[in-house]
Amino acid sequence: MRGCKDGKERIACRLWVGGTMGALVSWWLLLEVLGLVGLPLAARLFGQASIYSYVFSKIISVVSITYVAWVLGHTGLAYGVALQLGVIVFAVGNVVLAWRDRGSLRQWLAHGGVKEAMRADLWWTAAFLFFAWQRALHPHIVDQEKYMDFAFFNTLIRTQQMPPEDPWMSGLPFNYYYFGYLMNANLARLLPWPSPVTYNLCVATLGGLVFAQLAAIGWQLTQRHAVAWLTGGFGVLLGNLDGLWQVLEKASLVDMDYFRSTRIVGRDATINEFPYFTVIHGDLHPHLSVMPISVLLIGWLLLRRPWSDIAVRGVTTVGELLRILVLGAVFGAMVATSPWELPVGIMVTFLLLQRELPLRPLVAWPRVRAGLIALGVLVVGYVAFLPFYLHFQAPQGGVGFKLATTKLHEFLTVFGALLIFPGWYFVQQLRGQPRVQQYGQLIVALFSLALVIGVLTGKAVAVLMGAFVLAALWVSYGSETAETRAPVLLALCASVALLACELVYIKDPYGERLYRMNTVFKLYLQSWFLLAIASPWCAWRLWQTGRSLAWGVRPAVAAAVLLVAATACYPLGVTATRLRYLDRGLTLDGNFYLRQQHPDDFAAIEWMRANVTDLPVILEASGNPYSYYARFSSNTGLPTVMGWANHEGLWRSHEPSVEARRREVASIYSAAKLEEVQPLLERYRVRYIVVGELERRDFKPESLEKFRQLRVAFSQGSTTIYER
Repeated sequence: MRGCKDGKERIACRLWVGGTMGALVSWWLLLEVLGLVGLPLAARLFGQASIYSYVFSKIISVVSITYVAWVLGHTGLAYGVALQLGVIVFAVGNVVLAWRDRGSLRQWLAHGGVKEAMRADLWWTAAFLFFAWQRALHPHIVDQEKYMDFAFFNTLIRTQQMPPEDPWMSGLPFNYYYFGYLMNANLARLLPWPSPVTYNLCVATLGGLVFAQLAAIGWQLTQRHAVAWLTGGFGVLLGNLDGLWQVLEKASLVDMDYFRSTRIVGRDATINEFPYFTVIHGDLHPHLSVMPISVLLIGWLLLRRPWSDIAVRGVTTVGELLRILVLGAVFGAMVATSPWELPVGIMVTFLLLQRELPLRPLVAWPRVRAGLIALGVLVVGYVAFLPFYLHFQAPQGGVGFKLATTKLHEFLTVFGALLIFPGWYFVQQLRGQPRVQQYGQLIVALFSLALVIGVLTGKAVAVLMGAFVLAALWVSYGSETAETRAPVLLALCASVALLACELVYIKDPYGERLYRMNTVFKLYLQSWFLLAIASPWCAWRLWQTGRSLAWGVRPAVAAAVLLVAATACYPLGVTATRLRYLDRGLTLDGNFYLRQQHPDDFAAIEWMRANVTDLPVILEASGNPYSYYARFSSNTGLPTVMGWANHEGLWRSHEPSVEARRREVASIYSAAKLEEVQPLLERYRVRYIVVGELERRDFKPESLEKFRQLRVAFSQGSTTIYER
């Protein structure tokens, strides 16, 4: 451990190492148990017990248990009891399914099921341990928006009510997408480990699940181990090309600026996160928590057997109706976790449901039926999560239209490696089309001219992705069969999403310069996963056919492999940079920085965790976002009068009460006499008042003296907690 010396400190370090390993092993076992318990349901949904259904059974278990407990919690049942009942209901239901399907399950086990399960667990375990190691290299739950995530996480571990209380605006319910936080908190509730450890384990779990699920999709599409690993790698292990540029600039892998690589397009005007960064960065945001649910939806829809005839002949049996209802529930869980998944999610759902149909006639009853089914999925998802939407007030928004000026080299830095295989495959397939052969030179000339004009006018990305959309559409229905169409349709969805980023944006309060920051952020991330599936599949098809461009297969393969290998510079560089600090040791304790840098606050926070039950209101200084402010509410989950006012303002459409609370918190601390602020303390039902390093820095000592009239609940060094 970092900083371990002699005597008692060395003993404490050894105990902590043991605790970390114990948490890691028990957490892995918990996910294994959830995967095994949920296998009968997964096998029913996916049509049979297989490596494919087993890989997805873990996230199916987590989502199902959370949903049942969440619904029960809205009936007035204490949430701790609701969670226990959710586990029991899910387990009993799967026991019943296992008994009813015992023949097929026994047959699967007898014909290589154990070997398949071990392979799936290898994917999951390897990725989980890798991301746990990455978090152990940099475990601190601080900086950026981790305090926001940790506040939600801790509150949902404590809460006994639904909807939960906002930890940064006491007395009010959450007005944010909390279902993903609840899934993670439920896992933490099931094991007796401290939240600074389980938070990091949740991050590693999400990364591990996504890798295993993507690897399973690659295996299902090709039956090739290399493609399985490549799909998982493309999805969540590789970076963009900025890692290569940094290596070339510094002539070294170390000193990698891992944050710079997410601010490429327009530099600070957009966010260009990719899954590897999102996981190792460790903000337990909705866009991270939703990843395994989104991949679950895609993975389920990629199967032809459950959906092959629904769009053609409609829903004709009770079983098919139930399948649509469950699909709607999964879709609803995805959108409730992160509403940004809605537009791409509904596009993927519609296209994969109607992939059996030819393109012409474009308007035909089967295609209309597929659209109605997709709409039904959307409606079911909304109804399934109606208790959330009844309490949620969406911020003001809307859709804006503006032709962006994305620089081509910046865009290709982000997506170049993921687009090369689909682009190459589209060209190969189109070369075989009679009309393309007839007008090939004209098409190339027109595209080249449009691209040149696009570069000169700053619209090259729109031209490029427009060409990708047309090519993917043509290839999907021109040269692919229903059996092979799905991956190309995913590439089509990604191309449409990337093109949309150049044309439209979702309005938010970030101002003119950042007008499409979140639109690019979320759609780029979703497009990454779609291309991570499509790109290895296209590479495999190219390898199978042995055909290539006129300049030969070997140079093309070499160029593509080098380009993909270049994306490994980012994860290698970030890891090499973090390994420079390995002498500090490894830990999953997200509060280690707190213990070292703020020992008095840390001791007070630990006292609160050990001695304060339920959710009494605490008072602490409110200050700037992305800072040390709100450290008590974030690290304990106890609601405070006002946390980061900036974020609350965004979540609540800048309600005047947000700024009013911020001023009142300052008034309570700065007032000369306790009697002056008693009405405010009563209004907000404040029980504990924190006077620590931030409060002593922001307010005059004489104004803080008034709190000495209250009972001292805890005191160490510069930090005192008063109780009313």
